[in-house]
Amino acid sequence: MGALTYPEPPFRRFSIRGALGVFGPGAVIASISIGGGETVFAARGGAVFGYAIIWALVLGAVLKGVVMYSSNRYAVLTGEHPMTRWARVIPGPKGWYPAFLGLLAILSFPTAAAAVSLIIGDYAGGLLGGSGELWASIMLVTCCALSWAGGYGKMERAQTAIVGLMLVAILVAVFWAKPDWGGVLSGFVPRMPEFEGWIFDQYESIASRPVWVEVVMYMGGIGGGLFDYIGYTGLLREKKWGLLGRDDIAELERRLDEVPKGQHLPLSREPAEVAKARAWTLAPLSDVLLSVVAVVLFTLAFVINGANLLHPEHLVPADDELLVNQAAFLEVLWPGLVYLYYVAIFCAFFGTVVALWEVYSATAYESVSAVSARARRAGPAFTRRWVYPYILIASLLVVWTGIDPVVLVTPTSLVGGVLGVGSMALAMAYTERKVLPPEYRMNRAGWWLMVVAGLVLMVFGVVAILQTAGVLP
Repeated sequence: MGALTYPEPPFRRFSIRGALGVFGPGAVIASISIGGGETVFAARGGAVFGYAIIWALVLGAVLKGVVMYSSNRYAVLTGEHPMTRWARVIPGPKGWYPAFLGLLAILSFPTAAAAVSLIIGDYAGGLLGGSGELWASIMLVTCCALSWAGGYGKMERAQTAIVGLMLVAILVAVFWAKPDWGGVLSGFVPRMPEFEGWIFDQYESIASRPVWVEVVMYMGGIGGGLFDYIGYTGLLREKKWGLLGRDDIAELERRLDEVPKGQHLPLSREPAEVAKARAWTLAPLSDVLLSVVAVVLFTLAFVINGANLLHPEHLVPADDELLVNQAAFLEVLWPGLVYLYYVAIFCAFFGTVVALWEVYSATAYESVSAVSARARRAGPAFTRRWVYPYILIASLLVVWTGIDPVVLVTPTSLVGGVLGVGSMALAMAYTERKVLPPEYRMNRAGWWLMVVAGLVLMVFGVVAILQTAGVLP
């Protein structure tokens, strides 16, 4: 049989108009990250460390963007999820690496869902009365039902408008509150932040943790983690970009399964096909780029306001008040805007909890199907039927343990949000050189950027995990 060929790409050169036209899955990932990531941990980072934390949060978001793009690029070029190829090419027992990533991701689903629900549940309890656990449970059950029924379309558009308005208002508030712009710029210079004396006096739950663990927890929470990114790439099947858009996708997958280990994938080396393939990579590049820009803007807005408005007052989002102090970000413009904050923060978290069910279902399918032909034959619909009740029941059980959401999310952030994502970058760098013909690989700079992203995230994650375990001081 001949080499694999590509449909006609939507555009041949990058443009803002073209990028906005394909923006979709990246918006879902950005919306999942906003709930908990930027709204809580970026603001908390600014409140605790001031402007000195900016570099770490922006670096983490950018490095994660590199990982997302490399994974999505591979899927568009080859028509298969990287997890499927990792089951065959990563050295060691067959399938061990995607099975390990999948296990980490699937175990993280309930804790991530419970943590996000508890954060907004505690806030709702403070405003409306009732326990945070009760409101979190209502959120989980409602969002599960809505996501299962698919009745989220109109609500998503309304939420997008409200959350977008909140972002605009918070960005305006950044300038209105007149931060120390010299301090903001200095925050982009890497340096180790430190706890100030008042943290030890007023926030024992924070001071009891090593500084590096606190910093890496923020990095892991912002921009998502492996439990999101595996599903993110899986969502591209719906977009039908590149080889994912071929009508004979089942036959294509069969052919790819039969490629002997050590051989390149049967991609056409005709110049016209290579040109189409490279044009198709602009779609995932555009989607990831806009997603990262959205995450970075939200992160900068919340960390600068946290440093400027909360840090001098010694106010920190902590314990069961993880969303209370951020209302000051809009009150600085006009006290009445606090009501916009109430609505927008609820919509942001509601959107996060609704979206995670489908993303996690995609993550579970790609993880299990990479090592199980039976799961691949059954298709995503079968996986979805067990992922939904698993997340719902397990996350409700976690919610009612009464555990602090920050304690709950810490291992998920360190392992899934930093260490695991770093390993994915190194796996992609290895796989590119192993199975893609030279014409389809990233250029030298892009490949080394993957390697650097992987090494930085893995080192950061390993140090934080060893400190959490008491192995390192």
